[in-house]
Amino acid sequence: MRLPAINMRRTYLIARRDYLGYVKTWGFWLSFFMPFIFGILGFFASSWDFKVSPTRYETVLDETGLHKAAIIQLDADNKREIAEEVMSTLGKTLLPETQAKEFEMLVAEKGAQAGQDYLEAKIPGAGERLKIPDSNMIFIEPPSNDLDELKAYMREDKMATYQGEEVKLNGVIHIYEDEGIKADYWSPNFNNPEAERLAKGYFRSLAMDGYLAGGNLSREGLDAARKGAVTINTFDPTKTNVKEGGSQKVTMTDRVPFIAAAILSGMLWLTVFSGAYMLLTSMLEEKMNKLLEMMLASTRFTEIIFGKLLGVAALTITAMLPYIIIGIGAVIGFILFGDPEIAEGLKNTFTLKMIVFFIIFLILGYIFYGAFFIALGSVAESMQDAQTLTTPIMLVLTACIMVVPLGMNSPDSPILTFASWFPLSAPFAAIVRLPSDPPLWELCLSALFLGILSIGVIILAERIFRFGVLSGAGVKGVTDWFKRKILRRKTN
Repeated sequence: MRLPAINMRRTYLIARRDYLGYVKTWGFWLSFFMPFIFGILGFFASSWDFKVSPTRYETVLDETGLHKAAIIQLDADNKREIAEEVMSTLGKTLLPETQAKEFEMLVAEKGAQAGQDYLEAKIPGAGERLKIPDSNMIFIEPPSNDLDELKAYMREDKMATYQGEEVKLNGVIHIYEDEGIKADYWSPNFNNPEAERLAKGYFRSLAMDGYLAGGNLSREGLDAARKGAVTINTFDPTKTNVKEGGSQKVTMTDRVPFIAAAILSGMLWLTVFSGAYMLLTSMLEEKMNKLLEMMLASTRFTEIIFGKLLGVAALTITAMLPYIIIGIGAVIGFILFGDPEIAEGLKNTFTLKMIVFFIIFLILGYIFYGAFFIALGSVAESMQDAQTLTTPIMLVLTACIMVVPLGMNSPDSPILTFASWFPLSAPFAAIVRLPSDPPLWELCLSALFLGILSIGVIILAERIFRFGVLSGAGVKGVTDWFKRKILRRKTN
């Protein structure tokens, strides 16, 4: 079989054209430097002992006097195993094979702290940078032996103490006798039940140990022992909407608002991104087809920007209208015919406050991102340019939407509060915070701040738009400007 003839020069020219076509774009260099930017941010975050979730202070109120010490010891054992596993992994990665085996034995015999000291001795500075991971959960002595008084601590009416400092009591594992051993978990942050899981694991292991010690073993008996373990109910001491005869027990009614807020944040993200991306491609196509130059003969820059924002907004809403109708129908159907707990939770979710702020942040988020994408489209020179711009923008948007799981698990996280003020993530963070009932002034101020920044982005986009359309300002346009204005050189 005869192989096709290949001219190496023509092949080289085609390869060079494609390579330089992408290298000369904005998106390529944004994507190129993105890992370094995130790496630097990660380094500083580790140096500052940065925590995503605040430390949770838990306690055990054990009226039986039988299980408190064992639960706390189980927590200590779990933390020790995690620390030793992390240290062993670091040793295998950083040390030669002979030293790694010695290091692993040292960690197994003397613990993670000895391993950290060993690393510091072998690699100066490593022990300080590669610290043993701190736990976000600390058990403290109960500030009171009365459950009602402990509820006051969890509502922050009173403050507990730990190592001489005042701290908030986040949760209580309450163990008591009531026709057998019973256990409840009380916490205002019931979406982050680390202590509850610990107690469940303890009682499950206790039931299995009791079964194995009795002899007459079988798989069916082991399954029955697991199912017969002490169950733990979750209660929220800050719950005030308790009907007559009810309790502060956490039900689906309490969890549904957090789930619905997460879904709404995801829809908001999808709406903003799909509309903004259409603006980017529309702007680029009209720029390449010279339509923008014709439009500028009879319209202003700002008129084009606002016209595109309104047009694509209408298009986006039209495209998503079937999903909106189906969603509204599903919510109404659940409220009328669904499980009463879910129905009540949906009623608590779609309050006037939620609807109003959802619409406000939807509009502001769309304007902010839309103007940003219009500016990018005006400086893009080709579809290659637009494609390479998509990757870093997607990375940024994905990082912003990560506030949604954080808002469900740690609504009191300082990261979430910061995200509600940071313009790129504010629309999503503000919505996911609503079920935890943040102060109204924070929501209003966050919306006002985002609105002011949106106006600023529009003004900046108008200037970039003018420069990009009239000057063809891609990477070459900026380098030419730099040579003319900074280096005082002539350009072609």
